[in-house]
Amino acid sequence: MMKKAPPTRSLNTSEFAGEFEVHTLRLLKQRFVVFCTVGAILGMLVTGVGLVVSLVSTFSDAAFDAGVFVKLWRSVWAAGKAVGTSVVPVTVFISALLWVQRGRVLERSLLRLSQVVVVVVGAFHLIVAQLGWGGSIGWLEASLTLLLACILLPWSARSALLAAGALLVTNCTVRLLGGSGFAGLIAHFALSIALFAPSVLIAWLKHSQYASQFKMAVLQQRYGEVRRELTDARRIHEALFPARIDAGPLRLEYQYEPMRQIGGDYLYAHIGPGVNGGQRLSAVLLDVTGHGIPAALTVNRLHGELERVFAEDPTIQPGAVLCLLNRYVHLTLASHSVYVTALCLRIDSSTGVLEFASGGHPPAFLIGVDGTVRELNSTAYVLGACEAADFDAAQLVTEFGPGDTLVAYTDGAIEARDRAGKMLGVQGFLRMVASMASSQRSGRAWSRELLSAVESFRYGPPADDTLVVEIERALRDADLENAGVRIGSLAEGRAVAPVSP
Repeated sequence: MMKKAPPTRSLNTSEFAGEFEVHTLRLLKQRFVVFCTVGAILGMLVTGVGLVVSLVSTFSDAAFDAGVFVKLWRSVWAAGKAVGTSVVPVTVFISALLWVQRGRVLERSLLRLSQVVVVVVGAFHLIVAQLGWGGSIGWLEASLTLLLACILLPWSARSALLAAGALLVTNCTVRLLGGSGFAGLIAHFALSIALFAPSVLIAWLKHSQYASQFKMAVLQQRYGEVRRELTDARRIHEALFPARIDAGPLRLEYQYEPMRQIGGDYLYAHIGPGVNGGQRLSAVLLDVTGHGIPAALTVNRLHGELERVFAEDPTIQPGAVLCLLNRYVHLTLASHSVYVTALCLRIDSSTGVLEFASGGHPPAFLIGVDGTVRELNSTAYVLGACEAADFDAAQLVTEFGPGDTLVAYTDGAIEARDRAGKMLGVQGFLRMVASMASSQRSGRAWSRELLSAVESFRYGPPADDTLVVEIERALRDADLENAGVRIGSLAEGRAVAPVSP
């Protein structure tokens, strides 16, 4: 038994994740430069302020006694330690900045580098504070460094948590090595969590907002691309439809209103010479289950199959076409729960014969030149519902005289609902056809008027694709001379007889 193909990965999800990562890394590179610059400037400002405060406090005492030189030395030494403890973070910021600017760091390693810079600077302040150098508070500088990173860098909550966790472990380790007791260690642990938590929260909020804005921008861009692609797809899809025929013994006209940009209704037509001259028109009206792009893709496959069928046998009978289509749908589409209704017909203007076979399609209507209307009902199952050996097209034949018109449609026409939710149905559509037939107006555009009538009945947007087709046999002057005789014969009725495909 053949194994089922594994499901493909969602390209949309992976594509979005990849674009988001690339965009985040680019933003991180820009923001990291700002972060290092701001960190270096703040470090130099703190150094300058500390140095000024030390010198001012030293020379504020006006009494220059013997101990003034000792006080001066002590102040200079304290200022030197303060400058030294501030120079190290400044050096880290500047080094990281130059390293990135020279392209020494790959984009994917930049996130880790930013975390390392924050942890190194914060850990340095914690160690210096424990050693009592430069008057550093330690946890305050570490928390401010982390806060600055979470504000400026596009960190996620995970990135902020990793940096905060490393600083938390460093602070507890330094306190433990410094001889802090259990109570003091717990107090510093709680204090560190309280100081680092706002930074992590800010990172989470900023990253969530950034991700939402990026997703919205991507969706808007994708929507525009999809709209343009659907416009092109509709142009290609409608190019599969046959050209309208407005001259000759047989006329073909249709109106198509897809529920969306493209749909699953389709009309195929093949024209050839009749048996005794004239024209022979073979037409296939299809309605694929579903809507939109999936249905349109199915239509594209069926179009290729019909092209092959008529290329191999241009005179093939409608029943044979229906059987071949059923076999194709059953073998290739039914396993995906895709089925098709179809009306296959062939009209020969030289013989006045209409042959047809219908697989689960709504009944077509044959409108006589005298205004009579007859139904051409379905003759077989929906295509794909059974195997080829169990399918019988049950082709039928009837007369198609001069002035007669065939109206066929898809179920989008009869499934229209009014404001009260009542469906039009086959009988409602038949009443529309009969009302128009009774007016006996020449040159009537059946497909356009019927579609307009359906739209007037329908409340709201269409719930399905709608295709209305009309095929008319032209009434010539010679036919008009015999019209009285022919119309008289119509009163007796024209039978629809079965034939072998």
